Amino acid sequence: MSVPRPTHALALVALAFAALGCQPRVGDKCRRATDCGLNVIRQCDVSQRDAKGQGECIVENCSFGVCPKEAVCVKVYASEFLSITCDPDLEDIPMSSDGEILRDDCLPNEVCLPEGLCADELRARTSCRLECTSDKQCRDGYKCVGTGVGGLYVAPDPADPIAENFAKICVPIDD
Repeated sequence: MSVPRPTHALALVALAFAALGCQPRVGDKCRRATDCGLNVIRQCDVSQRDAKGQGECIVENCSFGVCPKEAVCVKVYASEFLSITCDPDLEDIPMSSDGEILRDDCLPNEVCLPEGLCADELRARTSCRLECTSDKQCRDGYKCVGTGVGGLYVAPDPADPIAENFAKICVPIDD
């Protein structure tokens, strides 16, 4: 039986560390799940492909503060259901002396978004997305946009769920 030489063992260790250093990051382009790594932490989101038909690596079902350092957890509400208007300053707030809620435009499973539309919490999706400060930080076919409008928000902080947190993330450019 042959015993591995120390130089072969060191080469294998170096190769293993090099492979770990090249792990895909949130926001990297992908076509299939394996493009985002083999450990099933990152998935390939192809729901909004770029002009070349490529999606991006994301982390699904995140919560506030748990994304990799290059990313932020955002909550996206299904835009096709954003049609009922509401007043975010008055929704679900007791208005009478007996505590009766006089303004309740949204259903119990909905939240009144800051732009004045009811959004279904059950259909909302959270995922880690690449954070940016300018378009230059986004890959080709993507742009840097702010959260806080259009059904796109930073996931709420459990320590302060009412606070509105804002971030900028890379999203595909509409054709």
